[in-house]
Amino acid sequence: YTSTVYSKGAEVIRMYRTLLGKNGFRKGMDLYFERYDGSAVTCDDFLDAMADANDVDLRQFGRWYSTNGTPMVKYESKYDEGSETFYLTLSQYNNS
Repeated sequence: YTSTVYSKGAEVIRMYRTLLGKNGFRKGMDLYFERYDGSAVTCDDFLDAMADANDVDLRQFGRWYSTNGTPMVKYESKYDEGSETFYLTLSQYNNS
């Protein structure tokens, strides 16, 4: 494994925790251990436990850990004083 694998794994777990909140993440962990304690598991098993415990769809995270490299976001911003409008443009690319 490379450092990218471990970094991406930590980021996915952090995103689950952020989206589900402390209690939701704990519910997911409890279900994960109930289902898989002592077993060989996959990333999808962890994702399924988090999703099932909280009745949410987390499938979009499969792309995060199944794609080589780390997704990066580039942004551009502009403020138009005349119209008092802020423009934000985001684009995603992969650093692999």
